[in-house]
Amino acid sequence: MDSSDRVDVKTTHSFSFFQTDESQETSLKEGVLLEPVHSESYDLSYTCLLIPRFPSHQLKGDLADFLPQWLQQICISFGWRLEFVNIDPNYFQWSISVLPATPPGRFMQQIRYDTSALIMSNFGRIKEENLSNDFWAPGYLVVLGTRPHPKEMVEQYIRLTRRQQGLNTL
Repeated sequence: MDSSDRVDVKTTHSFSFFQTDESQETSLKEGVLLEPVHSESYDLSYTCLLIPRFPSHQLKGDLADFLPQWLQQICISFGWRLEFVNIDPNYFQWSISVLPATPPGRFMQQIRYDTSALIMSNFGRIKEENLSNDFWAPGYLVVLGTRPHPKEMVEQYIRLTRRQQGLNTL
């Protein structure tokens, strides 16, 4: 091999994984379309259920009318999206979408606290009968997804909760 066949390493155009050719970089930039990321595509949805602490405290009348409005206000305040609300005299059910970083225990605790405070401040009879400041029975039912809980699941949850409270139910 004579000197004319040699390749001068200093003048060779080579790239590492971390280097790019400026002409290639410009053409790549022109062909790339960046789209904003919407957080809603990463939300998790849950269907939730609470029951009143006392079976005699039925979700009817004004209480049933106010609960969805209050829940909507709470959800807007915390950046959660309310998907649906179902009020039965024996339970309060809804579906909510939250960021994945929001654990179910966090939003359930906040909803319990805020709705209980609103109920106690607007319904004096309930406050007189319930010495705790929590309108809701201990615990809650949360399932991943936006479908209402099956009727059998709700009935079983209510029976179990009432049994744990020491109340005899059929």
